[in-house]
Amino acid sequence: MAAPPPPGSLPPPLDEAAAVSLPPTEQPNPLYRQLYQSYVDAYGSIGQLRKALDPALKTLRGTDAWLGPEAREWGGQLDARRGHLQKAADRILWDIYDRLSATQRVITRI
Repeated sequence: MAAPPPPGSLPPPLDEAAAVSLPPTEQPNPLYRQLYQSYVDAYGSIGQLRKALDPALKTLRGTDAWLGPEAREWGGQLDARRGHLQKAADRILWDIYDRLSATQRVITRI
């Protein structure tokens, strides 16, 4: 699973100037603004999550401190967990992206 498109590929929330041009029966959707900001924040920091296990793998592979079948087994498990973590990071982004894509930028004023 690849990461979803960057936040800039979606329409940004309406700012105050754009909100003035809306019909009186409509207003910017605050949920869209919140989801958009959450997506921007998550997209900008998800790389840290994807790379969280990289230092441990680098240490394990880069030293002779631990050798043998147990080390190989543990390293394989660590590598598998790294893959799961990377998939989970993409799933987080896709969940926010899908919800944001399905949310209207403008709602009816009550």
